[in-house]
Amino acid sequence: MGEVSNRLKQSLALLQPLAALPDWGIGGSLLLVEQQLQADFRDIDLVCTTEAAPALDAVLSQLATPLQTTPHPQYCSQFFRRYQDSSGLVIELMAGIAVRNSTGALQHWKFDPHFDRHSLQRRHGLPWMTLRDWLVLYQLFERPEKVTIIQAALARSADQD
Repeated sequence: MGEVSNRLKQSLALLQPLAALPDWGIGGSLLLVEQQLQADFRDIDLVCTTEAAPALDAVLSQLATPLQTTPHPQYCSQFFRRYQDSSGLVIELMAGIAVRNSTGALQHWKFDPHFDRHSLQRRHGLPWMTLRDWLVLYQLFERPEKVTIIQAALARSADQD
């Protein structure tokens, strides 16, 4: 667990320069690790508004090396960038999320932190997305194992209310 804890701390330190920028949040497997729902994370998923994407991209491009991305037939987000820092951590920045489903239809998910004031929670000095948002996103991304993990966590949370 110590190595994961170090990676989590390293990730939080890497993201601190973004803390003052508006309209973005941390999600994905890093959120699940931070919430103690899984042991490790593959990369750092950041979701932002399309308006915030250029400013975040500019800062991330200074903090880490931009990586080449190729268009994906299923994931069709309006904005998608990958970066890798010197330690090997990979950051994915996405906005205007859209996914082509098995029938070929494009499904959109809009990140709007101003619509729902509960859509972001500040922890460790950084904005974190909610498990409910990532439940929807993992359903959209067709990641059933992640959906199950989040559904169980939300059910436990509801039982405690």
